[in-house]
Amino acid sequence: MTIASQPSGTVRVARQVLSTIVIHSALLIPGVVRMANPVRSAQRYGQWSHLLKRELPPQGVSLTIKDNTVTADLYIVVESDADMLAVGSAVQEEVSAALEEMVGMQVEAVNVYIQDVA
Repeated sequence: MTIASQPSGTVRVARQVLSTIVIHSALLIPGVVRMANPVRSAQRYGQWSHLLKRELPPQGVSLTIKDNTVTADLYIVVESDADMLAVGSAVQEEVSAALEEMVGMQVEAVNVYIQDVA
């Protein structure tokens, strides 16, 4: 007896779930200390981010989603002795792979902004 498979509806992944995947993937990379915090940055740099027209998003992640494609902007803090280029590249690869594997979304870009060192 063969049972026919029928589509049962739609699966939608909440934006917060995508943000969580991005954050956890980035934090797996050696050299990443934490995601940049808008409150800490405002306290440390005052009005500079406002003057430069670059506000930090909550949790250090901004996502742009169109159809089944995502672009992620990550703002991270890295260790002071880390190879920043290598850390940034590793974050891009890890985040991209996680989004593609876990939710099947195409990744247009993963932009990494090193906001501070610790």
